[in-house]
Amino acid sequence: MSARDRILTRIRRAQGRDGGPAAIGAEIRPGAVPAPRPTIASLDGPERLDRFIAQAEAADATVSRIESIADLPAALATELRDRNLPAAIRMGADPAFDGLDWGTVETSQGPGRIEEPATLSKARYGMAETGTLVLASGPDNPVTLTFLGETHFVAIDAGDVKAGFEDMWAAFRASGLDPRTVNMVTGPSRSADIGQTLQLGAHGPVALHIFLVG
Repeated sequence: MSARDRILTRIRRAQGRDGGPAAIGAEIRPGAVPAPRPTIASLDGPERLDRFIAQAEAADATVSRIESIADLPAALATELRDRNLPAAIRMGADPAFDGLDWGTVETSQGPGRIEEPATLSKARYGMAETGTLVLASGPDNPVTLTFLGETHFVAIDAGDVKAGFEDMWAAFRASGLDPRTVNMVTGPSRSADIGQTLQLGAHGPVALHIFLVG
């Protein structure tokens, strides 16, 4: 029995519980004992989406809702125009974007480039608890699109917005996704390292806009 096991055994006995190292191991394995969970990580229905929007906006992201993915090109064109950005977007090969009529918006596919004014990604999941987007890397959504370019646009299905970390990771594992990188993005890039003054766009996009689909 290791020193760790002896200590845990004494704690269990002091609490009036029996069991040796095997029982201790079973008890501390992930999932064996539910961790405390805040109420905001358990929201459902419209409250969940409202919380996601509120938290994302609190982190300096902007959010707009569209009814379907077919509405994305028109909504994107409006955002580009309102932000005085060129009518051009860089994206990956996500199937969600296939067959969309982009109209006057010039599109290109591939990894993000430093000179890109605007990029577009499809988030795999979101978390209402923190207003966070979860992006899985790969040719569908190159990770460089998340960090290169001044303005990052992200589309996410309303049904993929989970209440909190627990629900998100459960859905992620069940999906069978196995990306090289998972990026969790909450608002645009920021830093207060210089003079304790918050600066947006310090290590990535200066602006983040989320299209909530559905």
